[in-house]
Amino acid sequence: MTKMERPDERKALEILREVDPEKYQAAILLDKPDIQNPKQNIGVEVTQSLKESVLKALDLNGINVHNDGQILESIKERYGNDVLRISLPLPDSTKKAIAISIANWHSLFNLIEAYDNKVEKLQNGNYKLYQENNLFIFVFGEDEKSIEQLAKHIYRNQTGRQYDFVYVYSQPNFYRIDRQMNIEMKRLAI
Repeated sequence: MTKMERPDERKALEILREVDPEKYQAAILLDKPDIQNPKQNIGVEVTQSLKESVLKALDLNGINVHNDGQILESIKERYGNDVLRISLPLPDSTKKAIAISIANWHSLFNLIEAYDNKVEKLQNGNYKLYQENNLFIFVFGEDEKSIEQLAKHIYRNQTGRQYDFVYVYSQPNFYRIDRQMNIEMKRLAI
């Protein structure tokens, strides 16, 4: 059975090829992890962080983002039980239209939750392991403010298997975080 390609994984691969062509030019899209380069012995899992940006777009940013019960109650009260259709502001002043099923709210993560979710899966052997295992997280607007908190979280929670590098992309900003809280930022043209 062939894997169905996701546009976010294709975009992550394009970004990584631009940022570090030596490491990622020969990489391909597979699954678990989503981007693999066996010749360089590198794997990259791709995910996204939306929760805080969605709460801000819904004007619910005063709610505790870790209390899904409170969040869902407020959303259902204001917007119903079906699908949320909203536009998220991007750093380049454009907007990204998204639709989120209320029933799937639990699958939205803030930046640290997105990281923790993937680290847990890395511990459980859900991914093929490489010499270098990395994580790529797409974020939108508000979640970008949590990058320093994520770097501290990575540094403080080094147990078991860890990602070697965490890449965070919030158009047009690309961040590379290592386990020592070092953060590099580049503005990309793609």
